[in-house]
Amino acid sequence: MNVVNDYLDILQNIEFAIAAVYRARPELRDPDVIMALDKLFMQYTREKKNLPALPVALPEKSMAVFQAIQDIFEFRITRNGAAEVTNEAGMTRLPLRLMILCLDRLLKSANTWHKRDGHRGYLGFVSQFV
Repeated sequence: MNVVNDYLDILQNIEFAIAAVYRARPELRDPDVIMALDKLFMQYTREKKNLPALPVALPEKSMAVFQAIQDIFEFRITRNGAAEVTNEAGMTRLPLRLMILCLDRLLKSANTWHKRDGHRGYLGFVSQFV
């Protein structure tokens, strides 16, 4: 399975949310985004394992990213065990395990671009496409 090819629309939705926060908060940096993605990855991985949710404590900028991504995530997730379903807006909804793969892919991308191009490498990369 190629997450980028198979779920590009979901990845783009999440990256659009990240770019929207960046436009509203130009002081945002890659570490803020990476922290939010990492916390979401841990939160949903715990849910997949049927573990209780932990409190989310993030700095203000990271929390803004966290909430924006979580809104998209909750809109695009299905928890009823179906492989893929289409919601009322005609958008594909994925089961938790596939949505976690999408988060993992975005986290890897954010880390890669950050290491390659510095404090706003990922944000610069994402912003040029959305």
